[in-house]
Amino acid sequence: MDKELAQLEEWAVNLINDYESTLKASKAKGERVSQTEFKRIGRFSGELVANPEAYGELLDMARSKNLTGKELVQSIRSIEANLLDESSRGTATSRKQMMSDVIHHLFAQRTGGDTLRKLSQAERGEARTILRDSFGRWGNVPENLLSLFRSWHLSGDELKGLEGEALQELGVTKAGQLSTTKAHTTAPVSKLITGTHDVSTGKEAAQLMAPQFELQRKEGLAAIEESKPLMEALNKIAGSEYSTAMTAEELAVRRNILSANPEQVKAAIQQYTSPFIFKGGKAVLSALPFGAAVTVGLGALDVAQAAEGISSVQQATSTPEAVAGGLEAVSGGLGLAATKVPALAAPAMVAGVTAGAIRMRMERDVQREREQQVMAGEVSRYGPAVTETPKLTKPMSAYQLRRKARTGRYTAL
Repeated sequence: MDKELAQLEEWAVNLINDYESTLKASKAKGERVSQTEFKRIGRFSGELVANPEAYGELLDMARSKNLTGKELVQSIRSIEANLLDESSRGTATSRKQMMSDVIHHLFAQRTGGDTLRKLSQAERGEARTILRDSFGRWGNVPENLLSLFRSWHLSGDELKGLEGEALQELGVTKAGQLSTTKAHTTAPVSKLITGTHDVSTGKEAAQLMAPQFELQRKEGLAAIEESKPLMEALNKIAGSEYSTAMTAEELAVRRNILSANPEQVKAAIQQYTSPFIFKGGKAVLSALPFGAAVTVGLGALDVAQAAEGISSVQQATSTPEAVAGGLEAVSGGLGLAATKVPALAAPAMVAGVTAGAIRMRMERDVQREREQQVMAGEVSRYGPAVTETPKLTKPMSAYQLRRKARTGRYTAL
């Protein structure tokens, strides 16, 4: 960072800190102060110290016009609102691929709380450099802003737009009604992600904030990975491959194509989210193209028996009885609460779905074991240190999707 920008950042941070102190003093006197204003100060000062390079011109103008701390916070907020398109207006700088999406920060602006804001300018710069070397830039920069389906974002999210319309037809109105992996699962966020550290040096700050970044990366990339098949389906409809590196103009073109093909988009959403629907505490696999429904209960998992059943189904190319026999073995192995499949269902389709069910159950068992190890202190909650910048991997190709449906496996990209 050049000297002039560093001076502007220091001036701006001091201005916001003074504004916060004034509000606290007013509140101590019994004057009415909105708690929302403190939240805005925290969020947008966090954006400033994460990404000062994006606000050089704004800070120069703010200082020349002698803006107040409140006005500066509001100015940063206005810039963000246009990027995140929170009111779904289709702004010129919107980062959304669909109006129903939410913009997810891979790394929250409030990571580390007020840790960086409380440091001196020199120490803040050192901490930021260390963290960027490990995790890349954060804040409102393209590589940190992911247009994400609400189904994979936050359990409390109300589903909107085309996503909401598609899933409402299946009886789902909130993301919490889906067993999808959510990008936000950590609790309490106030401690594990946005907690402030009382330190005086940049190195100390970076060391304590690194686990907060690692946890977000782990959860965010898990949600991204799981939603890739749906993203790939939208790529085919839009004729473009989604990436955080897309320009606002490219995103606008993609957004317009998707909105012009609502039925195709809704069909894709239904196909790739219906396996995650919860009904009566169970996830229902209802995305079969021939209208069947397989309800996966929570019984004991016998992988060998289920696998043998799948093999029988795959080999049963002629008689409905053979298919039924194979399905019975699969049901016993998976602990299925109910299995309803037409006699003429394609064996490959059935095998693909049941293989997916086995994989889902196994992954949940592994996750459960992992949580138990964390609670017992046997392993770190954060896992091994991560040193690479998060990247969106290329979605599965049509061939890989077919292979996944046929075998339950796919080749990682």
